[in-house]
Amino acid sequence: MHKVTLKARGQEFEFSCAPNVTPLRAARDLFIPIPTGCQRGGCGMCKVKVLNGEYDQDLVRSHEALSDEELENGYALACCMTAKSDLEIIAVEDYEKLQK
Repeated sequence: MHKVTLKARGQEFEFSCAPNVTPLRAARDLFIPIPTGCQRGGCGMCKVKVLNGEYDQDLVRSHEALSDEELENGYALACCMTAKSDLEIIAVEDYEKLQK
């Protein structure tokens, strides 16, 4: 199990995530409010910026939801990623607010 720290909607949440479970699924199973839509890599609502940690990102996704450039810059889709270590992630809308 890996520890995931998620910053979303102005709050911070910590939860455990098995290596074969997406952070989105693990968070939703605990009723943690993470933005979500299609849950299949098509809409981009669950896009996060990975601040710390290692992960695998499923490359089968909509390029409108997550571009190759975003992927190279540490963005991921919480519905299509799996943790390889403890993770610190932040929802894109929260990350963008910090950048302003």
